[in-house]
Amino acid sequence: MNSFVLEIWAEESKCRFYTVRQLEEEYSETDKFFLKYKDEPNLKRSISELANFIVKYIGQKTGALNYFFRFENRAQALPPISKYKFSQLEIETKDFPLRLYCLRISDEIVILFNGAEKSSQKAQEGKTKKFFEEANYFANKIDNAIINKDLLIDYNEGIIISSDGEKEIVLD
Repeated sequence: MNSFVLEIWAEESKCRFYTVRQLEEEYSETDKFFLKYKDEPNLKRSISELANFIVKYIGQKTGALNYFFRFENRAQALPPISKYKFSQLEIETKDFPLRLYCLRISDEIVILFNGAEKSSQKAQEGKTKKFFEEANYFANKIDNAIINKDLLIDYNEGIIISSDGEKEIVLD
């Protein structure tokens, strides 16, 4: 895989969401996921529920609590296994048809990747296979950059900072 940029996807009161964009790409991985399914008749409601769960529930109400995330090797996935109700948003995730992969850094920071329609019991199979592998690649690169102090986490501010002070965070 090529180099990628870590960029802010959404900034909410309880959580800041980052995403990755491959250098040669116009859209981030997360934007590609939502664009892929937003007009799909049988997934339109699910993609809307997932977006609302991320932005309104996690981002604005609770933060990125550990139990919201399915563990998928080095990465995690959304939505969790449960039922959540917030205002008029209700999401039943037991048989939810989509998986969006991510990396939870803290209650205040999540890095969103890409995902797919769930077509098998295991993330390593079916339509999710490619995105599961990519998410784990990105998560590994990001984890190593944090360990090596190429990326610094400001937990008080809920932000990720490049150790060289550059605004654009590029990882190889």
